[in-house]
Amino acid sequence: MTIVPAIMIACILLIHYYKNAPTAATGQNPIVVAINTGNPPMEFRDPETTRLQGFDIDLAAAVGRVSARPVRWVDSTFEQLIPTLMSGRANMIISGFYDIPSRHVLFDFIPYLTTGSQFYTSAEHDDIHTLTDLCGRTVTTIQGTSFAEQAARWSAANCEAHGKPAIKVMWDSDLGQQLSNLREGRSSAALHGQEVVAFIIGLRGGGHFRPIADPISHTTIVAAFRKGDVRNEALFSEALARLRQSNEFMNIADKWNLSSSIK
Repeated sequence: MTIVPAIMIACILLIHYYKNAPTAATGQNPIVVAINTGNPPMEFRDPETTRLQGFDIDLAAAVGRVSARPVRWVDSTFEQLIPTLMSGRANMIISGFYDIPSRHVLFDFIPYLTTGSQFYTSAEHDDIHTLTDLCGRTVTTIQGTSFAEQAARWSAANCEAHGKPAIKVMWDSDLGQQLSNLREGRSSAALHGQEVVAFIIGLRGGGHFRPIADPISHTTIVAAFRKGDVRNEALFSEALARLRQSNEFMNIADKWNLSSSIK
């Protein structure tokens, strides 16, 4: 996912103030991880127990275990992930966070999975077979991300450039609202990460939602750290190396059907 320009501008203005924010000390101080739980299979809450689960939850827990540190999660909207990290309220973001060039001025990244942005639709829209069938239709994206920007960019190159009407982009507050808008016909399709699309399709047994085509872009999913926070970067990097060596990282990926995305 990527942030909208207003959030980026605000965060750039905060860099100088927050760059010296304290990081976690060694010992039993918790590793504080910023997450947004509306992003299955990366992080979400069990609808019955509200327990945190997902690939990133398991990964962060494993990092804490091999580092002999407790883990504490700070759950917020996606829009608040960056301010949470910049203000020092978290030591890192591990939350389906994409490596976007414009973010490099703000953070240091450690990649661990590959992904892409993918359009998908619901069974009710049986007249949508190719991506160009979206020209002139409404596509929903999640607020606080730049999926809207990606949809508009794809539309400009593949719809308007060929004399077809532009895709109309709408924003939803979360994934639940996105699925509701698809089911109820307020949008014809949606754009999200391919790992989320695969999870949604799997939940419905492959019958209710379906991808329209291959992803339109590719990037990496990363853990994000404040610039210069070498302590927490080293902690995560060393723990990730140990998890890879022991094959636990692969086991976590297998559990969430993300083995093909391993970076």
